[in-house]
Amino acid sequence: MHNPMKKAGFTLIELLIAIALMAIIVGTLDQVAARVLSTYSAVQASQNLVPQGRYALERMVSFIQESDQIQTPPTTAPTEILAVSERLGDQYTNASRIYAAGGDGLPDADTNANGLVNEESGDPPEFIIFDLDKTDAANWKLMEQMPDYGTVSTSDFKAKTILCEYVTAFACTRLSAGIVAITLTFQQGTKAVTLRTTAKARWVD
Repeated sequence: MHNPMKKAGFTLIELLIAIALMAIIVGTLDQVAARVLSTYSAVQASQNLVPQGRYALERMVSFIQESDQIQTPPTTAPTEILAVSERLGDQYTNASRIYAAGGDGLPDADTNANGLVNEESGDPPEFIIFDLDKTDAANWKLMEQMPDYGTVSTSDFKAKTILCEYVTAFACTRLSAGIVAITLTFQQGTKAVTLRTTAKARWVD
């Protein structure tokens, strides 16, 4: 009698089932990988903004601490503008009003170079201003504007510079005559970060 050998292998149905299972597994892994990458990108974007936000807060605090007059915010309600008299910057030679990288050792607000700042009969206070630029609805920017001490005018300013991008909220609140609380929130992607600090103006009682 002839006894043919049985051939080992997969049937067509078994192959189709295996292919379907592999497709399901690959699709699931692809979705998981996409979610992980999306989360990582959002976290990374927020982490990249944190140094900007901290720098912005530190800069505002430094000017508040040296200020002798807080123009904004008032003591009534929070605002999106911080304006304080500038007594900190030293970028110019005050007598000649010429820019010098090392300054002259005197605050630029000492416009008559007599060692006194914002004196009643001499140089008037000039304000540094921090506010929100909402021109781009998808990317609000926290801006800084310094007085221009290179001219004799007390009402002109240098061009605005960007301190922090992707800001969603900026609020300054006067807690007392010389104490200001600042809240800064920014978001790029899905994760929002909020930073808060409080600063005391040393020359304001």
